[in-house]
Amino acid sequence: MSGSAIEKTEAPETAVLALHKQFLGEDRAKAPLRPVNEAGIRRFETLKFPHRKHEMYTFVNTHELAGTSFELAGDGPVDAAWVQDRIYPACKHSVMVFVNGAFQENLSDLSAMGEAFKVSCLSDAVADDEIKHTLLDLLENENDVFAAINSAFVHHGVLIDIPAKAIFDAPVQMLHVSTGTSSGAVTSHPRLVVRLGETAELKMIVTTTGTRENYFINAVSDFIVKDGAGVTYTQVQKDHAESWHCSKTRVQLHRDARFFGRNASSGNRLTRHHYEVRLKEEGAELLLSGASVLVNQEQVHNFIRIHHEAPHCTSIQRFKNVINDKGRSSVDGTVIVNRGAQLTNSDQLINNLMLSNDAHSDIKPNLMIFADDVKCTHGTTVGQIDENQLFYLKTRGLSQALAKSLLTTSFVNSLIQTIPFPDVVADLDTVLMKKLEA
Repeated sequence: MSGSAIEKTEAPETAVLALHKQFLGEDRAKAPLRPVNEAGIRRFETLKFPHRKHEMYTFVNTHELAGTSFELAGDGPVDAAWVQDRIYPACKHSVMVFVNGAFQENLSDLSAMGEAFKVSCLSDAVADDEIKHTLLDLLENENDVFAAINSAFVHHGVLIDIPAKAIFDAPVQMLHVSTGTSSGAVTSHPRLVVRLGETAELKMIVTTTGTRENYFINAVSDFIVKDGAGVTYTQVQKDHAESWHCSKTRVQLHRDARFFGRNASSGNRLTRHHYEVRLKEEGAELLLSGASVLVNQEQVHNFIRIHHEAPHCTSIQRFKNVINDKGRSSVDGTVIVNRGAQLTNSDQLINNLMLSNDAHSDIKPNLMIFADDVKCTHGTTVGQIDENQLFYLKTRGLSQALAKSLLTTSFVNSLIQTIPFPDVVADLDTVLMKKLEA
């Protein structure tokens, strides 16, 4: 079912409110999620679209996105062979396919995951107190307007519930396909909640792509990671160049829990990744890294807030961006060490390589420390290709073009090679590395 277009109005908020009224009127909203939809639109009315001086959007211009009139995307169709070509070989029997946010069971295959991998509709799970808190109670303090919009329109959400001690050999791929349009623009709002029981382990690859242009994917994912459990997580953003992408990933880590998250982004009109991580109990550990290669006028922005709420926790951040032409990148990362979170270990390093005079990069590392026995560091670099290294390679017989290509690919490849999924690394060699060769 496809939505009806909403004409542009003077205030972009008015268009969203009208579309939401239409969403409710078309009975897309599922009754158990109706309170989430209503709370989400109320929160949106409070937050409104951000202006350039908004602290969360200092480096991100959302004017074009906010000013675009969107239809609500339908459920497809999409060519099954096209989808199969985008499933990683290691995930052929451990893949969940979503089309415009809706889970497509006929295109998915979870036979390798076994009975411990429990999938249910979010509308059926909202009665669970912990899930209800994640969906509804946290929404009262939601600070990201696009995450609020996701809640306002969510109706296809999925809960993955992993019991204690469950371990899976294969990674599960979450393949998000946006169909786009030849005219106008459509939007979808995928919603995922993942809950891991004590000492469970899960490997997940989230891939976003599109069959054609003019779409906005606005996804929110929540991870509840119980004592001793671990998540190995990789996002691969390779949407159509003429699209928009927002994602918010919210993580709650309990005692000795781990979340090792990586993202690799190809960029588009605007990509924004928002990470909100809470290390809630002792021994929690976070690794967060990101890599992007941007050309033309592509954009990728990362906004990160890490809350150390307990002693003896560790967070490590690593970001590398290569920016050419008029590409634009930003990393806005803050680590908050709360009172009582003694013996915190936190490290952040952001490196940017600029390949043109018109490329633009913004970096804003920040530490807010309210404990006195901690080890917290951050570092940043922004620069061009090292002339000494370039000269050295040329003296060894390499042409200037080949020497530059070698230096740029090695810069970002050092981070991509840390991704623990060979299929993803090979994919990024095609998607990102080819951009550098060009």
